[in-house]
Amino acid sequence: MVEFSPSTGTGGLVGSSSMSGNTVSVGDFVYGHFSYDTVTGLIGNFGAGPVYSASGAGNSVVANLAGHNLALASTTSDSTLVQVSNNAAILGGGDSLAIGNVQENAAASQMMVLDFFDQTGNALANDSIPGTIDASAFSQSTFYYLYTNKGNRNMMGANGALTSLTLVTAVPEADSYAMLLSGLGILGLLARRRRQK
Repeated sequence: MVEFSPSTGTGGLVGSSSMSGNTVSVGDFVYGHFSYDTVTGLIGNFGAGPVYSASGAGNSVVANLAGHNLALASTTSDSTLVQVSNNAAILGGGDSLAIGNVQENAAASQMMVLDFFDQTGNALANDSIPGTIDASAFSQSTFYYLYTNKGNRNMMGANGALTSLTLVTAVPEADSYAMLLSGLGILGLLARRRRQK
């Protein structure tokens, strides 16, 4: 964990920080969840690979520390991006899947990123958002947090390794269930008509 002041060029490693309004200390456990939508639109190719984002897409990164949500209050902007890097030269031929949330309000901005990395370049098949994640295919998974105070530009950054991960499959939306049920109803009606003939 580090604190840094760009205006004075000072800062360094710290054991804890209250800059973001919550006390964050080395050794703390952060709990949360993330999700992404495989049909999120491509917005461009930046750095290591293509970046996907869309308003209304099911992309999110949520983190909690000691019962406090790390989200900013009264946000003026809030977006979640997905970057997929397959055999990226900038990563030495490695693969990376990163899901990041960027928030801003009048007083501060912050970024939270969950990054899965594989040095061998075998974890991802291409630069599309993967339908599923094989966590065992990635050699490293890291959570990054960066908070910036807009008034004095002071920054606090922390990162940590994932120690536990539970992957779940997507739950169909209500309209998907409605389409499924109407489809089953039509099949049932056709079956009944065939029996009557």
